[in-house]
Amino acid sequence: MSVFRDPVQTAIRALEAELAGGAHADLAPAVDRLASLLLQREERLRAIEKAQPERELLAAMPAAAGLIAADGRIRASNAALDGLSPGGRAIGLTLLEITRQSDLAEAARRALEGSPKQLEIQFAGRTWIANVVPMLRGEALALLRDVTGARMAEATRRDFVANASHELRTPVSAIAGAAETLLSGAMDEPAQARLFVEMIARNAERLARLTNDLLDLSRIESRQWPVKLEPVPVAGTARRAVEVCSEPARRKRIELRVDVPEDVAVVADARALEQVLVNLLDNAVKYTPEGGGATVTASPVAGDRIEVVVADTGPGIERHHLPRLFERFYRVDPGRSRGSGGTGLGLAIVKHLVQMQAGDIGVDTGSGGTSFRVRLPRADAPAVH
Repeated sequence: MSVFRDPVQTAIRALEAELAGGAHADLAPAVDRLASLLLQREERLRAIEKAQPERELLAAMPAAAGLIAADGRIRASNAALDGLSPGGRAIGLTLLEITRQSDLAEAARRALEGSPKQLEIQFAGRTWIANVVPMLRGEALALLRDVTGARMAEATRRDFVANASHELRTPVSAIAGAAETLLSGAMDEPAQARLFVEMIARNAERLARLTNDLLDLSRIESRQWPVKLEPVPVAGTARRAVEVCSEPARRKRIELRVDVPEDVAVVADARALEQVLVNLLDNAVKYTPEGGGATVTASPVAGDRIEVVVADTGPGIERHHLPRLFERFYRVDPGRSRGSGGTGLGLAIVKHLVQMQAGDIGVDTGSGGTSFRVRLPRADAPAVH
């Protein structure tokens, strides 16, 4: 730049000297202004050249990043930080103006004095880890990393471990208590012994069911459940699911029906679709009063899809439960579902299996019962051999 500046300044000074005492002395102020504008332009160009490597470095950072000048304002930023700033531009603003977080503004002040700081902040409806560290020339570097997803995953894992531990503790405690009672002398009383052995058997069955559901859910969520999508006839799959649930339905005198045309088929994984229908029918049997019924139907809907419906004649589900209905371990009626052997994982498994098959699931409920609606891609019915 000095190669450019020196000839310009030399020419301007020569022109000023020539004009100073001549007839055109009134042009001297204009020449001064021209000189000032040229020098300002030169300084801007020098600043751009100087900042180019910094901008490239900031642009390569995955987090929102900015260089804070000694006056506390952003001197250079990347697109991520600009996106968080009012007006879409961070340069010239302070971190307080960008985030409205006084703790972060204090961290920036301390970093400019030479002390690094890390903190967690909340703004823009998300959670961020902010690092502000001192740099050369009395400046500081601010990095804001969005950790909302990680925090949500951590909370989900904590809830899962707590819920699973609670669910496992109940049958284990019951088995241990019954075994201890038998060893204390109840084995010598046949009537009492039978009651406690039945308690052990019942809770062992519940423990096995819970363990199997946990393993299934783990395989599904980690994508270790092999999915083979192919044309699957709905009627045959529904009949197999009804057969699996027939014994508990018989005990409650609940009629299970399949009303599906034989030529209706979906693109699905046969084993996963059967598991979906088994879980939904099992859920219907648990919550439908004695003498009621549950029906599996299927029909085409818009978008070249088939809607498979499992409808029961139970009491329905209160509306405030619906947003959480497919959460792991969530129960509409904890006492009744535990008493009937429910694990609280059936509907969570259903949701994941349906999504694995490129489908979606919804629920309609009212005083006349509940209908779970599964939509899957339509397929030509495979030939029956």
